Amino acid sequence: MTAGPSAGLPAGLTGARLVDSFATGYQRTAVHRTADGSYLWVRGAGADRPVPLTGPGARARRRVAAPHAEGIRVALPDEIPGALLYTAHGAESAAKLLWTELPPARRDRLTAALHATGRLLRTLHDASPDAPPAEITGRTGPPGPARLAAWMDTGTGPRAAARLHGVLRARFGPRRWAAVRSWCAELAERAPGDVLLHGAPSTGSVIVADERPESADAVLLAGEDLAPGPAAFDAGWLLGEFLELRMTDTRKGARPRPLLTDLPAAFLDGYGDVGDPVAAGRAAVLRIVTHAHDFAAYVDWHPELGLYADALPAYVDGEGTAALNGTS
Repeated sequence: MTAGPSAGLPAGLTGARLVDSFATGYQRTAVHRTADGSYLWVRGAGADRPVPLTGPGARARRRVAAPHAEGIRVALPDEIPGALLYTAHGAESAAKLLWTELPPARRDRLTAALHATGRLLRTLHDASPDAPPAEITGRTGPPGPARLAAWMDTGTGPRAAARLHGVLRARFGPRRWAAVRSWCAELAERAPGDVLLHGAPSTGSVIVADERPESADAVLLAGEDLAPGPAAFDAGWLLGEFLELRMTDTRKGARPRPLLTDLPAAFLDGYGDVGDPVAAGRAAVLRIVTHAHDFAAYVDWHPELGLYADALPAYVDGEGTAALNGTS
């Protein structure tokens, strides 16, 4: 971590300290600690992001701010020049903690945060709609699959996007490629049972509170990707992240870390029945393919992408079942 000035923050918050920062061509993030001990998470568009980074409109903000679950709250962004600003009680996301040797108390807090995330998403999905979700969000479907579909159709993009396109298309073959593309298309079509989705829940958006204050809630950063769609999408998208991590552990010859089964189990315990396991499993696969694309396009080629090419065909054939049963 580094310390330094907090450029780009609103007037009155410029005394905050920069404690962490990271970036890809898609998104840049900086974390600042304020004098009162809270943290400001600042997200901005990366240099290669194909669409602007924007916060939710007033109507969507009202809908997402209402759901509540014990131990976690939704954090909606304030718009500042060139970025979105979130407030949390921690500087570490669940994604970062997954790569950290955790003492028991910290591990328990992480597990509780994933359980609470499940409850919060369930509350969001079950909220009585006051208007069609597509009307509230101004989107036709979740942005991740839409981004993936555009790349599948064109094969273009920055850095190693074209290279990955060729590799995956060859490994998938026409039948699997068409199946994944059709899953993306289905998510862009509206259905009577659509709910308001978070749109891209991830461990990177779950901010675990510091040890002090002990009563502080975790935070789920939300607002950038709100979209209409089937409730199972959000659950599957997050579960796909854990499947991806188990996959890479297994493909490297290691036993998947216990947290990679314990945390999705905690999430599902909080969320409850996903309702449509096929839709959830497909969303998990789409999440992994989208992340592979995003890494190739917004970071660059990495040898691990070959592991993805080897593993993904079986996940497509199984429609993501492994994401739901905790296997790899």
